[in-house]
Amino acid sequence: MSTTTVLEQIASQPAAPVSIAALATGKPRNFQTQLQYVKVSDDGKALGPSTWGRTDYEEDREQLVPVTIHDARGRQEQFSLDRNGFQLIKHTTVMQKDHYTSDENVKNIYYPEVEQMVKDVTGASFVKTIHHVLRHSSSPDPDCLTITRPLYKVHVDSTPNRVAQTIKLALGDKADELLKKRYALINIWRPLKPVFKDPLAYCDGSTVPDKAFVVRELNMPNGQAPKENSAVRLGEGHMWYYLYGQDVDEVTFIRCWDSNPNVVKRCPHSAVRDAEMEELADRESIEARCLVFWD
Repeated sequence: MSTTTVLEQIASQPAAPVSIAALATGKPRNFQTQLQYVKVSDDGKALGPSTWGRTDYEEDREQLVPVTIHDARGRQEQFSLDRNGFQLIKHTTVMQKDHYTSDENVKNIYYPEVEQMVKDVTGASFVKTIHHVLRHSSSPDPDCLTITRPLYKVHVDSTPNRVAQTIKLALGDKADELLKKRYALINIWRPLKPVFKDPLAYCDGSTVPDKAFVVRELNMPNGQAPKENSAVRLGEGHMWYYLYGQDVDEVTFIRCWDSNPNVVKRCPHSAVRDAEMEELADRESIEARCLVFWD
């Protein structure tokens, strides 16, 4: 099923109306929910893999944990990649919502925009966008190959070893020299319309010790080899945030790995369910994953 076909199906679905009373009140809108943390064995290993496109709770390998999600609106500038592992950026794209139906548009127009934005925000000297993921709360794509669903599992989109391998695969002969520099993998997340249902939440990486991260295999579709991702075991003091009503010009930078030992290296994140927003329009978003290097 092509990306265009899937998005055309989505566009034909009626959107639930957004109640004016449910919109911004001028006060931070924190809410309670449950997050899916990984269960680990006695020796600290994940109790089973995850599967691409599978978002449901798996009781044998995950635990549901009640948490408070704090609204970052009004204090976006308090958070930074180096201090917290995520950053909230204002950025206007030339892309319109229907432009994302074309991989060619995304790669030829959106990727260069993202790469320049990352350079501007981080001071990086070289940025390479390696791929993107489109998400929709009600994706009709059964295998989530073109449009996948929000992922309700606490995770990070790679591991340190996998980031180094990705650099070698993506950049070939340049990789050895680039690996001598400071390098990072950053996920650039943008709504395609204002998000109320299934928002993205991110955990302040400074509240998550390195020992909390657990390698968890990710089973891929279509006979692809499994990949390594990072899951997170439950710990004390994790602080979770989101941006209420996040709009299309409000972009979230999420650090998945950084080789600099003096910064927060990883930011756990997850889609989250907000009971008061379940009847509102489905979330639609794009995330672009970037390899980032500094001289």
